[in-house]
Amino acid sequence: MKRYLMAIAISLCFAILPLCANAHNGEVITFRMDNSEIYPGTVRNVSIYVPQQYDGKAPASLWVSMSGGSFMLDILDKLIANGDIPTIIGVFVSPGQIRDTEGNAVRYNRSNELDRMDGRYAEFLEREVLPAVCKHKTSDGRAIKISDRATDRAIYGNSSGGICAFNVAWQRPDLFSRVYSSCGTFVSFRGGDQYPALIRKCEPRPIRVFLQDNDKDTWNPLFGSWLEYNNLMLSALQFAGYEVRHSWGEGGHSSKNARAIMPDVVRWLFEGWPELPKKGKSQSKTVASIFVEGEEWRCIGEGIPQGAMLHPHSEEKVLLKSSKSKVFISIDGTRTKAKGKIALNDPYTALYPGGAHTAKRVEGSNWVWSYINNGDKLEYGQQFYFLYADAGQILYDASGYLYVASAVGIQVCDQNGRVRTILSLPGGAIDTIAFAGNHLFAVSKGRLYVRKLQRSGTHNGAPKSERQG
Repeated sequence: MKRYLMAIAISLCFAILPLCANAHNGEVITFRMDNSEIYPGTVRNVSIYVPQQYDGKAPASLWVSMSGGSFMLDILDKLIANGDIPTIIGVFVSPGQIRDTEGNAVRYNRSNELDRMDGRYAEFLEREVLPAVCKHKTSDGRAIKISDRATDRAIYGNSSGGICAFNVAWQRPDLFSRVYSSCGTFVSFRGGDQYPALIRKCEPRPIRVFLQDNDKDTWNPLFGSWLEYNNLMLSALQFAGYEVRHSWGEGGHSSKNARAIMPDVVRWLFEGWPELPKKGKSQSKTVASIFVEGEEWRCIGEGIPQGAMLHPHSEEKVLLKSSKSKVFISIDGTRTKAKGKIALNDPYTALYPGGAHTAKRVEGSNWVWSYINNGDKLEYGQQFYFLYADAGQILYDASGYLYVASAVGIQVCDQNGRVRTILSLPGGAIDTIAFAGNHLFAVSKGRLYVRKLQRSGTHNGAPKSERQG
């Protein structure tokens, strides 16, 4: 336990060290953030490193760190000067604290911000940190301009910052595509131990990942081994086809080795720039049986009202119903106003193809119940489909797989109730889904998407059984 507490203390120190004078040629701007809506009441320091090569005209690439950064400044300078990487602005964000009127810390927000598995911290960077950064200018008047392209952005962190760096890019590959995680806490702090399983089940995302850890990193009887979980992360990323490299050094829970190899890691992360890192090919048979190679999600509409629901209608169209309107939407995004009364099924109940079973969502639960249909009766109900997040709208495909809209994406369960793959979108959480033939529609953050799959929502009799087991 002493070793664990010492590790946390060391990583905390690295996280809050200010950027100090170093052998660099650029300029450091530091400001205080104390008006966050995402993390109410928190105060923190944010430092911006502007390299000499930045001219203030074209947007620069971005390096974000949640784990200090004074050692990075000279490294970035040399790599930029040698042409190994593009011109990069560094943004170094300390964890938030809540202080009383006398300035004493009454809550440390570090783990709550960095160890979480949701998209909150990515939203924090997107909506609050980076806009605040771009309000500043250098001493000679150069405005801070940062590229909004994911291929131009990298993120780094040590310890809890390590899992945070991965989580930000995993949740929002549209924001960051290059990840360096050292001594990452992929353990059971706040669900990080689930990542290896999720990575294996999800379609690969266009991100490049470097994992670093040490052979004597923390082991704790409550949370497990840091190195063991980093190995599990490596194995999962390799299985899913990611561009991933790793380095296991000697020593304990420290960023010393991560800093020593930093120049080589940064070069590799930006190798091939400005091209976006390639999406790998997963070894998952389920992923291969659902996705159509080369077919991606297409956004075919914006401004979808909150609470609007998609409903299956035909092989070519779905129905979108909101409180104010009902419209048919075709695969190419064409909208036609729906007239007259249209019978709609309960979006939280799904009839198994062939009619043997009925699935029912329970609000606020990560289980979907399954019932046996006996005439007009539903019998032998069980918590059957286990999910990674609470269930939303549900529907079956023609093979008897259950599709569940949720905060982590569209979870696809096999006939035995197990999540086999997860379909994700840039917006993260999926609000509503519907099939039109072999095209799946989904709404996320007010945008309507469609994607061609190998699966269809057409129910022609009972699906071929995959057997129980």
